Amino acid sequence: MTPDWLVLNLSSFQLYGLIFLLGSFTVASLSDLKRMSAQSEFVEVWVLCLIGFIVLDLWKLGDIENFQFMLKWGLIIVFIVLSNSRIGLIFKLAMGDVMACAVVMALLTPAFIIIFILILKLFDLLFRPILRGFGNRDAYPFMPVVLAATLAVIAIVFYLNGQIAF
Repeated sequence: MTPDWLVLNLSSFQLYGLIFLLGSFTVASLSDLKRMSAQSEFVEVWVLCLIGFIVLDLWKLGDIENFQFMLKWGLIIVFIVLSNSRIGLIFKLAMGDVMACAVVMALLTPAFIIIFILILKLFDLLFRPILRGFGNRDAYPFMPVVLAATLAVIAIVFYLNGQIAF
């Protein structure tokens, strides 16, 4: 049996949001590989999705523990602050990449947020040599890393929840 902290129950709204995000991440990854930049409209959509997921969490606040809410959004805020290109303690990312990661985290529990960050770091280290060929100087497209890490975490979630078997 899976421990409670490793169970993720997505509402229909959240599941449709995840499917939408995966589609936008795919297109943004292709754009990032071609131009080293995802269109600004993607970032605007991800920020709107992030706001929507915050509102949904606040609306459900009566159903979830307040500590879990605070921990989840605290982790997201810490990630945003420590991963931007100016501070760069976790990653040195453009704001679009940070928002893409944050909106994925908004769908996850605190435990899965930590797992997502660890997988993101692992995939960054693995894919960086390949992606540098699409970039310039020290910069390289990061959206393919975000897409791959998101798919990996969702596969882990589905596996732990008994929704898929390997």
